[in-house]
Amino acid sequence: CASTCPEDAIRLVPRLALGPQAKEPVTLNEADPFDCVRCGKPFGTRQMVESMLGKLGGHSMFAGGTRRLQMCGDCRVVDMMDNKAEATIHDVPK
Repeated sequence: CASTCPEDAIRLVPRLALGPQAKEPVTLNEADPFDCVRCGKPFGTRQMVESMLGKLGGHSMFAGGTRRLQMCGDCRVVDMMDNKAEATIHDVPK
């Protein structure tokens, strides 16, 4: 998990707690879930989606399509199949 986390939110630190506090749950990080704009299913954190929109929102491949970045994987596929008229990677001249 630590090596694949895109936001470096997980770190492995060797430690050993032997006292009563070892049995108490501790919240290390808390984030608001982000719900799909189409079906409402939570699929990521608000911070992750906003970061992704900031990085990809101005990219030419997502021009006018940032709404799709706010959809879960299932709804994204359905949206791509419903919008057959939009340009695809196959339309780019070689």
